[in-house]
Amino acid sequence: MLFKMNLKQIPTQKLVLPSFLAFLFLVLVVSFAIRGFVLRKAIASINARIKSHQFSAHWDDARFKGLNTVLVKGIYVQSKKGGDELFMDSVSLRVRILPLFLKNIRIREFECRTISIRYHAEKKVFKKVIEKTDDTTGMLDLFRGKDLADLANKNIRRLFGYAPAKTRINRIQIRISSAGTPTLIGIHGLLLLHGKMTAKLVFAGEESRVEIPIEGRFDKYSSVIELHLANADTSMLPIPLLREKYGISAGFDSLSLTLNLSNHSRHMTSIEGTFNFAGFELNGERLSTSSIEIDHFRSTFHIRVGSATIELDSSTQAYLNRIMIKPYFRISLAHDPEIQLKLLPVSWDANDFFSSLPRGMFTSLVGLKAKGTLHYYLDFAVNWNNPDSLLFNTGLTADNFNIVEFGADDYRMINGSFYHKVYEHGQLIAAFMIGPENPDYTAFMQISPFLRAAVMTSEDGSFFYHNGFNVNAFRESIAANIKEKRFARGGSTISMQLVKNVFLTRNKTLARKIEEALIVWLIESKNLVSKQRMYEVYLNMIEWGPGIYGINQASRFYFNKTPFELNLQESVYLASIVPHPKWYKYTFETNGIVKPFFGNYFNRLKELMVRKEFIASGDTDGVSPVVLLTGPAAKVFTESDTTAADSVLMDELEIIRSL
Repeated sequence: MLFKMNLKQIPTQKLVLPSFLAFLFLVLVVSFAIRGFVLRKAIASINARIKSHQFSAHWDDARFKGLNTVLVKGIYVQSKKGGDELFMDSVSLRVRILPLFLKNIRIREFECRTISIRYHAEKKVFKKVIEKTDDTTGMLDLFRGKDLADLANKNIRRLFGYAPAKTRINRIQIRISSAGTPTLIGIHGLLLLHGKMTAKLVFAGEESRVEIPIEGRFDKYSSVIELHLANADTSMLPIPLLREKYGISAGFDSLSLTLNLSNHSRHMTSIEGTFNFAGFELNGERLSTSSIEIDHFRSTFHIRVGSATIELDSSTQAYLNRIMIKPYFRISLAHDPEIQLKLLPVSWDANDFFSSLPRGMFTSLVGLKAKGTLHYYLDFAVNWNNPDSLLFNTGLTADNFNIVEFGADDYRMINGSFYHKVYEHGQLIAAFMIGPENPDYTAFMQISPFLRAAVMTSEDGSFFYHNGFNVNAFRESIAANIKEKRFARGGSTISMQLVKNVFLTRNKTLARKIEEALIVWLIESKNLVSKQRMYEVYLNMIEWGPGIYGINQASRFYFNKTPFELNLQESVYLASIVPHPKWYKYTFETNGIVKPFFGNYFNRLKELMVRKEFIASGDTDGVSPVVLLTGPAAKVFTESDTTAADSVLMDELEIIRSL
């Protein structure tokens, strides 16, 4: 009986396979018949998405060839304003059929002859981009309210999900025109096959053209990207936008980047990787007046992106030549933006540290040799909407530290007489001796105590008590600059101003500020020059008006007195013009009498001088803020000169850089 049942089932089983094949054939026939319609619907869906981003798109002669290959003569995308455009010439796509029915083009293989991208930034538009880049609050607003983890997760999935497994593009040309200056970035001969990538990167500016071979890996399945660039050319690479804003260009011998993007979700995205380069050169007028050269840099990093946070993990390490740096960075955009930056405590061999400083970044420290161990840390945090909450702590200490050999400058020279040169915009405008050989030179004890107290209170109230850095004053300066949204207040001590005037240029570059701080630390930590000597040289060197250098010239020019004879009012006035000596005329009426707003500054500085016990309270009894010019300065005023900068000077006089 069982045998008979099996016999009855055999014909039914034989019919299953032919039926399935027939159904599959029918599906293929129908799919083949309507695939053109489905392709047009998918293209229309893509065009709608492009249109929502203020662009329009046109697909020229898009059609199927074979079962799943789409040929497009050209794809043209243009911004509605017409300034930016993308053109893809002779495109061949091998697509997945099923996603097409869902109005989605999923590409398995991609070939294209040329991709041209033109980005044109008009001068006024480019200016807005620059202004927004300078405005940190504006930059933060671009990301506030967005789920950063979800945004990163979606883009990573799109990158590896939509990228073809096989790609061949003969030429990609990106032309960026900003402020009328074109920059061409090209990628030639791009081939992606079985996860391996090769291409040639081309940078072309007005005066240079550099070609750099690229090798790498784009692994869709492990979500890993690797790039390796080797540059045999010595030409500098023009960097779009940064070149226009900062004059920055760069060059390198080799560069590599690895990104592991496998650990991502809607709630947290983790990015791990490495970044290394060798033979790096950087030109930028905001960074240094000379080319900055770095032999080796290597780093491993770990970045976490949360819903409202971006964090550079403390496990991140970087090696600059022979020294290690351990940075930590976190920005939170939830409610009030908060920024944290740390350089975690590290120890360096002193000689390794100075020999690892990038060449060209410093001038005075070049060649300095030392022994011992250095220890450094930095801790910075601020709530951007509450600048007064700012935290700033930093420290550089040493064990068994000694200078074995000075570099370009021996900082002990300040102890004796030396020849001082004054430059403005690279031009020598004055030169004179600092020392008793100069008849204008005035010894410390021959300068009025009022003048010594007034300048120190205004410029650096704790000069005789700190080691070259006033951390509290620097913290207050940063907070004030955040409030003003501009560089309205500096944090330089008298030690730093002296070093800048004696050993460094007046160019406001990042390199100069770092070198200035290092030289001050060397002088103060090794007690190379006494505080009194530094202050004496400072008062005999600084500018007190156009062509007026040193306190002796200043006291005679304004009041026809010796420095020792200056009274409290005259001393406070001279202190007020130290930050901006060329504006001295704008504090006076045409009759040589100080303008009324000077009274506010005088009273504030006078109170600080008493509070700090630089002068006795009795010294201020019956003293009013009346300053009368009695020297040659009284003869140089004209009515047209005295009104232009009142508002500017009023702002400056509100700033008293002291504790």
